[in-house]
Amino acid sequence: TLRLVGEVDNLRVVREMTFSATNYLIREKIRVVNQSQQARSVRVSYTVAADASNAAGDRYDAMRVAWDNDGSLKEESSASTLESTGVQAVGKIYWAGAMSTYFLSAVLPGDVNNVTVKGVMQQNVYRTAVEEQETLLGPGQEKELSVSYWVGPKVRSELQAVSPQLAKSVDLGFFHIIAKGLLWLLEFFHKYVHNWGLAIILLTVLIKAAFWPLTAKSYASMEKMKKLQPHMMEIREKFKDNKEQMNKEVMALYKTYGVNPASGCVPILIQLPVFFGLYQALLTSIELRHAPFITYLPGTDILWLADLSTKDPLYITPVIMGLTMFLQQRMSPPATDPTQQKIMMFLPLIFTALFLNFPSGLVLYWLVNNVLSIAQQQMMIRKFKNHAAAK
Repeated sequence: TLRLVGEVDNLRVVREMTFSATNYLIREKIRVVNQSQQARSVRVSYTVAADASNAAGDRYDAMRVAWDNDGSLKEESSASTLESTGVQAVGKIYWAGAMSTYFLSAVLPGDVNNVTVKGVMQQNVYRTAVEEQETLLGPGQEKELSVSYWVGPKVRSELQAVSPQLAKSVDLGFFHIIAKGLLWLLEFFHKYVHNWGLAIILLTVLIKAAFWPLTAKSYASMEKMKKLQPHMMEIREKFKDNKEQMNKEVMALYKTYGVNPASGCVPILIQLPVFFGLYQALLTSIELRHAPFITYLPGTDILWLADLSTKDPLYITPVIMGLTMFLQQRMSPPATDPTQQKIMMFLPLIFTALFLNFPSGLVLYWLVNNVLSIAQQQMMIRKFKNHAAAK
């Protein structure tokens, strides 16, 4: 415990700051004594700051001012806004501070009601002030306040131990429940393989196995649609000048052959929350920061996947991911609509460009997922061929 004593305009201020060796929380008790002969109006403000070097500076790890207003996470990452006007909020503030994706410097006021937060950026330093309510002290009166500070990494388990609101500084997105479950599985696998890259691969295999029946159903539906393609072309040619009649004939064709055109999309839509949950989990997990998978390019001393939270410096994994996506597309039944076929042709290129700067942990997940999808499609193709031969 560090005890600091000072005087400010006839106000005696005593601060007792307690540091712990087991976590990054600093607890403080403040005693303010009015030593004058007149009543004094007193407002106590707490300030924390962190410079931009706490973040990588890219879109996935930007520095920002953040606060929790009545259980809702608020952020401001615009440097121009913070430099010019800054941000201000008043309400039930559980905590406020400067943070990056992986680190947090925050104030946790003892009294969270009617607290004012002010955030600015000055000379590349992000500053956040937390002001409690004004109080009136008579001559000789004193007031004791309490506050805590978190200055350190955003380790979810340690943040949760302090308060559920502070744990929200790790933003797991809309599908946070799914993200938490996936992170638990990721940590479970890591206990046994001691490599976060291998843990991501095992988690991908598990997710793929869980959705195997849905994916198989989607592929079977696309195969049925493929068989109907000649009939679809005939209908389009026959009723090309009558769109309404064309749609009626197409729907009648689906009904006759018992095909649901949406059945191929529904399984994919069901999987989307899992993908977004995993995306957010991998993006915000401090465990992946500086976590190596394959540190050096095999056979060389060139650094490769030495940090799963940053992009692949050699762009090998995103390029391979794009190639597997192209191969997967070639193996899938083509779309019935010509416009859709053209769009699908460009998707591997678009995704490759997007994934070039993605954290390599995310690219690894998508790449492994594609490889497993190709294996599944190959099995489905053989199954349909054997079924057709048997008929």
